[in-house]
Amino acid sequence: MKTDPIALEIFNNRFNAIVGEMGRTVYRAGFTIFIKETMDFGVGLVTRGGEIFSYSRDIGVTSLVGMSMKASIDYVGTFDPGDIVITNDPYSGKGMCTHLPDFHTFKPYFHNGELICFSWAFVHSSDVGGLVPGSITPAATDIYQEGLRIPPTKLFKKGVVNEEVRALILNNCRIPEQNWGDLKALVAAHNTAHKRLDEVVARYGIDAVRNGIDDLIEYGERRYAQVIASIKDGDYVFSDYLEMPSRPEQPARIQVTVRIRGSEMELDFTGTDLQVAASYNLVTHGELHQFLVKGLLNLFTTIDKNIPLNRGIVRRIAVRIPKGTILNPEDGASCGVRHATATRVIDTIYGALARVLDDVIPAAGSGVCAILLLSVFDPQRGHYRVSALQPLQGGTGGRPMKDGIDGTDFSQAFLRNIPTESLEHEMPVLVQKYGLSSDNPPPGKYRGGLGVEFQFQSLSPTASLTARGMNRARFAPWGLKGGHAGDVMRVTVNPGMPSERQIGIIEVLKFTMRDVVRFITPTGGGYGDPLERLPDSVLEDVLEGYITASQAKRDYAVVVADDKVDVEQTALERSTRRRARNIDDDLVTFDAARLNYEAKLPPPLQEAMTSVILALPVSYREFLRGELWSKIRDEGDQNGVSPLPTRVPIALNEIAERYGMSLAER
Repeated sequence: MKTDPIALEIFNNRFNAIVGEMGRTVYRAGFTIFIKETMDFGVGLVTRGGEIFSYSRDIGVTSLVGMSMKASIDYVGTFDPGDIVITNDPYSGKGMCTHLPDFHTFKPYFHNGELICFSWAFVHSSDVGGLVPGSITPAATDIYQEGLRIPPTKLFKKGVVNEEVRALILNNCRIPEQNWGDLKALVAAHNTAHKRLDEVVARYGIDAVRNGIDDLIEYGERRYAQVIASIKDGDYVFSDYLEMPSRPEQPARIQVTVRIRGSEMELDFTGTDLQVAASYNLVTHGELHQFLVKGLLNLFTTIDKNIPLNRGIVRRIAVRIPKGTILNPEDGASCGVRHATATRVIDTIYGALARVLDDVIPAAGSGVCAILLLSVFDPQRGHYRVSALQPLQGGTGGRPMKDGIDGTDFSQAFLRNIPTESLEHEMPVLVQKYGLSSDNPPPGKYRGGLGVEFQFQSLSPTASLTARGMNRARFAPWGLKGGHAGDVMRVTVNPGMPSERQIGIIEVLKFTMRDVVRFITPTGGGYGDPLERLPDSVLEDVLEGYITASQAKRDYAVVVADDKVDVEQTALERSTRRRARNIDDDLVTFDAARLNYEAKLPPPLQEAMTSVILALPVSYREFLRGELWSKIRDEGDQNGVSPLPTRVPIALNEIAERYGMSLAER
C-alpha cells in the first residue's frame, strides 16, 4: 500500500464522516415516511471501478456494502461534471439494484477534469407503479408486473434535470410528489458529498486521495481475509426453507456449502431450489452479490469490531450458483420480495458456520421482516395514498453468551419502527396494539427473543394491504445446541369477532371500514441446553412474566415457590431429568413441521428433483416441478415410505408421457 497506516485511518474517518453527512441529509430532507422514519436508504462512496470504499456505519441500511456498481457505470459509459444517474433495474445493472422500488443514484466526482470516484445514494420508494399499490406483492410472476424499469439513465445532465426522464418516472407511479421529494433529497446528499470531497482534496492533495481510496479497499480485503483464515478449514453444509403463498405446500429449499480454505471462502449454492413464478427470486447473475454476504458482514464485524466497511469484504469470497435457481434466475423473473430470500440465505449460511463456530453463531432469529404497506384511495385529493405501516420483525435467536433480543432481528436491525402518532397522522388507521408478543420465549440456556404483536383497525372503506417479507408461518426458527425451536408467524383478521379468520402469508389483503388485522411475528430459537440456564435467570423470567412457575419446571426443571427458587428441589429435578433423557448430539433443533416435511421428502430426494428439472427448457420447469413434487409426495403417502432419488427421472418421464411432452432433447 502507498498510504501509511496513520494517513489511511485519517482518510477512513474523513470518508466515513462524508457518508454520514450524506445519510443525515437524506433523512432530514426525505418526503416519505419510509425514509424520514424507517430510514430505508443507503449512502456511500464508490471507486471508479464500482467498489464501495466508504459506507455509513450509523444511518440507513447496512446490507449493501458488497454491492458492485461496475455494470451500471459501464452501461452509461461517459460522464460529465454535474451528471446524476438513476436506475432501479436488477438486470441491466447486474444486481446492483435488487428490486424495482429501490431508486439508486450515483454522481461522478471530478477534480480538474479527472474522474476520481462516485458518490452513491439510494432510497426505497413506496410505489413505482406495477400490479399493486406499493408495487410489491408475492403474486407477481414476472418483473414486468412490478413497476417501471429504469436502466442506468442520466436524470441530470451537466447539472440540469432531464425533464423527459423525470416525467417518465413520475407518470408511472402512484405517489409522484413524494417520489420526487425523496429523489431531491438524494441530489442534496450528492452535492453535500462533493463539497466535502473538495475539502479533503484541498487539504491532502489529489495524489494522496487517489492512493487512499485504493488502499482502503486493499486494507479491508486484508482484514476480512484474516477473519476467514481464523475459521477452521472444511466444508460446512446446511439448508433452510422459504415459504410462499402461491404454493404453501411446496417451500423453496435453499442449500449452501461453505468451503473454507485458508483465507479464501466459497459459497456453493448447488442443491438450491428452482426459480419461482413469484417475486422471491434474487437476481445475482451468478456472481457475488451484496445480499449473499450481508450475514457474513455482520459476522465479520462482530469478530473484528474495527474492520473497515468497504467492498474488501467480498474479494476473498467466491460463489457458485446454478443458473435457473431462485438465487440466479433467468432474465425477467420477478424479484420484489427478494429480501425474504436474502434473509433465509443468512439463516442458511449461519446454520452452516454454526458447525464450526458454535461459540459465535446464535440460534436462528425470526427470519422475518414484514413490511406492511397500506394503500387507500383519497377521494378529496383524487389519488392514492400509499404508506408503510411498520417494518415488523421478530426476536433474535439466543446467543452463545446472552438471551436473544426481543422485537428485532440481526439481519434487519437497521430499520427503525414508525411512531404510532406519525402513522395515524399519515394514514386512516387506528393502532390498537403495538408491543412485544405474549408468546413464551423458546427455552434454552439462553432463551430466544420475543416477537412483536401489531394490531390495527382500518378507518377507510377501500383499504388494501401488502406485507412483503412475511415468512416462517410454517417452519419455525431453529434452535442451537439443545435450545428449542421458536414460534411461527400468525396473522388474524378481526380477532375475537364472529368473522375472525386466520390467514397465511399475504399477497394482497383487501378489507373495509372497521376491519381489524393482527400480526404476531416469530420468536427466535433458543441456544443451549435449557437445563443449564441459571435458576436465578429462570426465576427472573417468572417474576417478569415471560413464563409461569409451571413452565419453569416443565422447560427448565426449576422449581419456583413463593417467588423463590427451591434450590434442593431444583437440583433433584434436574438430576432426574438428565438421567432419564436420551442423549441427542444434534447441533440444530428443528420444529416438528420441518421434521415431518423432510421425513416425507428427504433432502437427497429434493435435490434429485431439482437436478432433473434444471436440465429442462425454462418454459417447462415451473409446471413440471409442481407435477413431479406432487407425484413423488403422493407415491410416498400411498406406499408409506418416500421414493428413492433414483425414482425421480422415471417419474418425470411418466409425467411427460401423460401430457404428451417430449423431454428427449433437453
